[in-house]
Amino acid sequence: MQRGSIFAFLLLVIAGLIVISQSAYIVDETEQVIITRLGEYRKEEVHPGLKFKTPFLESAHRIEKRLLRFDSAPSEFLTAEKKALIVDFYARYRIINARQFFEVVRTELQAGGRLEAIISSEIREEVATHDQIEVIRDQREALMRNVTERSDVKAREFGMSVVDVRIVGADFPPEVATSVYDRMRSERTRIANRFRAEGDEEKAKIEAEADLERAQILAQANELAQTIRGEGEAEAIRIQGEAIDTDREFYNFVRTLEAYETSVEEGTTLVLPLDSDFYQFLTDIYPVGDERRTE
Repeated sequence: MQRGSIFAFLLLVIAGLIVISQSAYIVDETEQVIITRLGEYRKEEVHPGLKFKTPFLESAHRIEKRLLRFDSAPSEFLTAEKKALIVDFYARYRIINARQFFEVVRTELQAGGRLEAIISSEIREEVATHDQIEVIRDQREALMRNVTERSDVKAREFGMSVVDVRIVGADFPPEVATSVYDRMRSERTRIANRFRAEGDEEKAKIEAEADLERAQILAQANELAQTIRGEGEAEAIRIQGEAIDTDREFYNFVRTLEAYETSVEEGTTLVLPLDSDFYQFLTDIYPVGDERRTE
């Protein structure tokens, strides 16, 4: 084969490869493809697989099917109190009409600009009807829900659907942040002191009630103890009386012996009449001839 023929064959192969690369393309399941002919919309491919187009005349433009995210730059908004807030937000959106999106917006970068204008306008309008504390804490969820719904309606004009809008941060401008934080700190301190005072008052009330209840319980216990003690003493006296009545002589004998034990010690001298009851048992308990008998 001559050199010229080989060169022509190589050119033919290269040209064929170029034609194939320009005519065949693959549609991924995560994307949709817009085909244009000389810049004009031709068709839309949404099903994944290998596809073909006219080489050189037609171009393929890939557009995401998946959920996309747009992050905004922090912007200043005025609340209903005419106070400034620096709000930073992000949005999640999806391209739902590829042809409309391509003809009006074309790229994701331009889509971000459109969404920022739409969502910022809605946030500005919503923030203007709420106080600072509502935007920062109390009404944030409801506010974002309203912004999402209204932004979605406007974004659909550009072939997009806004799925969610979230505030990343809502803060005060640097020039007023310090004074606002000091005021918030003072307010929280005042509330804490009020709660502490109420707690001390409740503590004193509970302690007073507990002391009163304790005194009442002790008084009732003492009264009951006195009653039981009196009943016991009365019962003891009754039992003792019954015992005495059973054998008075034995009782007198025992009592006299107890008196001897407490009053008669070694070396004690007693002077008693002979007819004394106290003397009577002394003569009985000492044997005849014992010196203690007559002492």
